[in-house]
Amino acid sequence: MCCQTQKKSTIEIPEGKVGLIGYGSLTSREQMADQLGKPYAGGVEVIHLEGFQRTWTATTPNKWEFPPNGFLLECSHAGDTIVPKWFSALNIRKNDSVAINCCFFIIDQEDLEPIDKTEKGYQRIEVTNNIREFSVANGKIWAYQATPEFTETPKTGEPKNYAVAKLYLDFLEAGFSELGESYREEFYQTTLPVPEEIVLDCDIVTPDANTENDQ
Repeated sequence: MCCQTQKKSTIEIPEGKVGLIGYGSLTSREQMADQLGKPYAGGVEVIHLEGFQRTWTATTPNKWEFPPNGFLLECSHAGDTIVPKWFSALNIRKNDSVAINCCFFIIDQEDLEPIDKTEKGYQRIEVTNNIREFSVANGKIWAYQATPEFTETPKTGEPKNYAVAKLYLDFLEAGFSELGESYREEFYQTTLPVPEEIVLDCDIVTPDANTENDQ
């Protein structure tokens, strides 16, 4: 928990660089390279973010025009194919009694702007003073938190409106395989439970111009 006491080391983030926290699907060099759109040669360090609880309260519209093309998720539920309006994804919210395990990257400061654009529905927040393992003498550390308009607790009895895509959970599990079982166990210990009844098998489809998704 975040109230544990231990001696912190001190680091300096090089000029022109910033720290970035990955607490969900961003856990490896390969995933960071995908995020940046270019190779990432830096390190990946497992640390703890104090004062935040990991939740499933980020809500993402099913049809959202990520460049270069839009996408849509069709899901299976009770023998039918449905198109949920919203998908619930990982988020963080303030909770002074909790610390979550996560991954720490150092990237070029100029790369924050393109990441800001791809993290739709999220806002960048400073967490420089919330790292358990070290203090920062120079530089800043950032994390992404869902904006208020895209933050909502999923309604578990409404899979046509709110769903969690199983492929997202599979993606998380792939990252855990690299980080080890102890990271995986701590991840679930420091994350509010995913509502199992709205975890659906889904397929990615590319909607045509005539597809309507009422949101």
